[in-house]
Amino acid sequence: MKTRIWSTLISLFVYATLIACYAPQVFPWGSNAHELMTDAACDSLPSEISPFFDKHRQKLAYHSNDPDRWRRVLLFRIGLKYEKDLNSGQLTEDLRQVFETHGVAFPQNAPVSLRGKDRRWFITIGEQEYPIRKEADKIYLLGDKTNIFENRNAEPVLLGSEGDTHFTLDTKEKLLSLTSLNVYKSGDRAEGPRHFLDIDIYGPYPFVELPHDYDEAVAKFGVEDVTKRGLATWRIAEYTQLLSEAMKSGDAEKIVGAAGALAHYIEDIHMPLHVVKNYNGQLTNQHGVHQRFEDDMVDAYAEQIHLSPKMASELEDPLEAAFDIVLDSYVYADNLLHADRRAKLGEDTYGTSYLEKFFRFSGWIAVQRMNDAATATASYWYTAWLRAGKPELK
Repeated sequence: MKTRIWSTLISLFVYATLIACYAPQVFPWGSNAHELMTDAACDSLPSEISPFFDKHRQKLAYHSNDPDRWRRVLLFRIGLKYEKDLNSGQLTEDLRQVFETHGVAFPQNAPVSLRGKDRRWFITIGEQEYPIRKEADKIYLLGDKTNIFENRNAEPVLLGSEGDTHFTLDTKEKLLSLTSLNVYKSGDRAEGPRHFLDIDIYGPYPFVELPHDYDEAVAKFGVEDVTKRGLATWRIAEYTQLLSEAMKSGDAEKIVGAAGALAHYIEDIHMPLHVVKNYNGQLTNQHGVHQRFEDDMVDAYAEQIHLSPKMASELEDPLEAAFDIVLDSYVYADNLLHADRRAKLGEDTYGTSYLEKFFRFSGWIAVQRMNDAATATASYWYTAWLRAGKPELK
């Protein structure tokens, strides 16, 4: 067992200001995938602690997306379910109601329409047209308080409360359902590197050039490079310790929060593209493959993804276990990229036909890694509890 976790935390804190200088492109598993994996992990625990986790499984699933909330530099996102044509006057009124409720000025007499195809969607407000992001049956409208939708990197203004989801609007035409409005605080730019580790930057497999001890890695490569290449394994070791401390305290809220965040980091490194430098296919002309795999495909075929993870077991060394997960994920990356290229053959877009083929060729990877992630998550929770001295969890 490593004895330097707390010195690692101190080092990470000392260098935190340097981390803020970098904004690497980070793509998480979709929120649905994280919730599925975390929920499945609750069923993989031994009887000594399973009642606590079963009791709080809904909150755990919610908190498993906390690290993504921490790193977002978003003001809000609006989930719109669509069926037919959204060029409807009702869309204008629904959006106006949302904005005005949250104190955002809406242009007077400005018609609103939505148009798009496959991955390219736009919203038009008056004479202004803005690109928006479409994922499965949702459309994300991004922006800040003074420049709606336009500047994704603007410092956001908090409107409402975090996690606000009280809007449910249905039009008479049954064209639009406003399913959720989530408000986020200003993103933590130090959070991004904690979600990945581009292990193949460190020489050939099995990447022995990278010391597993954080201080040794920094001494060898420098904090700048270590940070840019990802900190996920050390973050997992940190949160395992934090979860143990929360369990010792007996504070259920702290336990659930730490367990949910820990689950997120563990699940992220089970995604093959979280552990390679070609994380979004940008090196092989496959731009966007990251989101197509973990979000679009998983959301589209969620009903066909059935998780049945193995039972949790004690981990001898949480840090080394995290590095083992990274190595396991690495071997799937080439298969995933090949599946994307194969699915795109004969397709002009990344629409329904592409997704059907992509799932046929790579769905097994998603199911395998999600099952492994649920097992690992349960094992980390169980290990944290053992290290805490097996406290009674209430």
